[in-house]
Amino acid sequence: MDTAAIRELNRRFGIPDSVRIVAGNGGLAKVDIATRDGTGEMYVDGAHITSWQAARRGGILFIRTEARWDDGPRQLNETHANALRTCGKHFLLLIILLCFATIGCDEKSPPLVATPVPVVLVAQPIERAVTDYQIFTARTEAVQSTNIRARVTGYLTRIAFQDGDMIKEGDVLFEIDDRPYKAALDEANATLQVSTANLDASKAGLEIATADLVTAQAEYEMDFNVRKTNAAAMSQAELDKRLGMRDAARGGVDKAKAAIAEAESSIQQAKAALMTAQLNYDWCKVTAPISGRTTRHLVDVGDLVSQNVTILTNIVSLKPIWAYINVDQNTAQRVQTLVHEGKIKSFRNGQMPVDMSVGVGSADSFPIAGTVDYVSNQFDPNTGSIQVRCAFPNEDESLIAGLFATIKVPIGAPHEALLVSGQAIGTNQGQKYVLVVNDKNEVEYRAIETGQLQDGLREVARFRSVTEPGPNGNDITKQVEVLKPGDWVIVNGLQRARPGVTVDPRKVDMLTMLDESHSSSSK
Repeated sequence: MDTAAIRELNRRFGIPDSVRIVAGNGGLAKVDIATRDGTGEMYVDGAHITSWQAARRGGILFIRTEARWDDGPRQLNETHANALRTCGKHFLLLIILLCFATIGCDEKSPPLVATPVPVVLVAQPIERAVTDYQIFTARTEAVQSTNIRARVTGYLTRIAFQDGDMIKEGDVLFEIDDRPYKAALDEANATLQVSTANLDASKAGLEIATADLVTAQAEYEMDFNVRKTNAAAMSQAELDKRLGMRDAARGGVDKAKAAIAEAESSIQQAKAALMTAQLNYDWCKVTAPISGRTTRHLVDVGDLVSQNVTILTNIVSLKPIWAYINVDQNTAQRVQTLVHEGKIKSFRNGQMPVDMSVGVGSADSFPIAGTVDYVSNQFDPNTGSIQVRCAFPNEDESLIAGLFATIKVPIGAPHEALLVSGQAIGTNQGQKYVLVVNDKNEVEYRAIETGQLQDGLREVARFRSVTEPGPNGNDITKQVEVLKPGDWVIVNGLQRARPGVTVDPRKVDMLTMLDESHSSSSK
């Protein structure tokens, strides 16, 4: 193009003097750009357009340019970038004109590059038996949680455990000053011995009184017979005297028996006092009533602890551990129906298996197995739910009370299902779908219905209900198979594939893809 033609283009397209085309040699064009920076300073700088390429794709003109400065190669600085933004529309028009100038100089456009076939990863669905479930939130609780209190009053002399220790039933935890209780125990022992001695004396007195009674009875009977035979030989007064002596002897026997009974009661009282003293003495050593883990000690050596008041520490059991959940009425009735039909096991006989996951954000995996061991006898009218308790063996003692947990409870009978990775499922205006590669490596669109997550894979229904108009004008609903176990589902590259497009499928395993995605996300 000559200078006159370029000027005509300037005039026709309204290119200002600040951006003008100057004739160049060998198909090159020189562009002078006058710019103004942010401070109002005016300067002029020049650049040579060394090459340009243009290609039309889908109605859009793509332009690629290269430039150099008069004094050598240089990168655009911020001022030059501001200049290009200032006259961006005219500069784009200038580049287009330069492309036309190149075409006028018999320069050929480079050939269009063919779009490569997109590569996608495909895998076959996994077919296996699964069970519908529902997830409930829960808090773990200890089967036993015991506050250890002082059972006698006294000063603490020893703490026999470390805070947080695992202890066994019967282990000594604390010791209280036992000297006052040892003295009371010795006194009770002495009192028992005195009562025993009194009993022995009373028994001896009873023997004496019994002997006296025998003698008095014999004398009375002898005198009675004498007077009966010869009244002159024994007066009535003397006989009455013998009778009085016999009755007095009988009174002595009764008194001796009463003394024995009193002595025996004293012994029982002394034994009870001794037992109390022994218990108080033994309670000076505070032992663990259950096995489990202790909390910190709540008192120190030298503190005065009060009987049945002062809490010394707390112990919680670890094996097994409980978790309570609240099951809504609809779910409970659904499960009850399945139990009556014999499809699942009952909640109430300890055979219903459940799985638990602890912690926040770990609801994809439920590694802890347990069973339901208790169901309440009534619904809570305030919440419309029934309380259910799950028990977990906790043999490794990794679970403790108070953990936030999610529990997966089966609420249906096992059934066959197809499982695919979640990244293979797309959504189109609320409709879930997968893309399947057929034998010709062409992509097919399959609308699907999804179910629950099963070990990280999403359940996909093999059949889908489709409604079509019938021959008599009535709609007909039929089951259509939308996914087969042998179909190759796109699991990676879903956005690069479109229905009807030919792709380059690379076959992988569905579980392998799942493991890779988990490992990459964890990194």
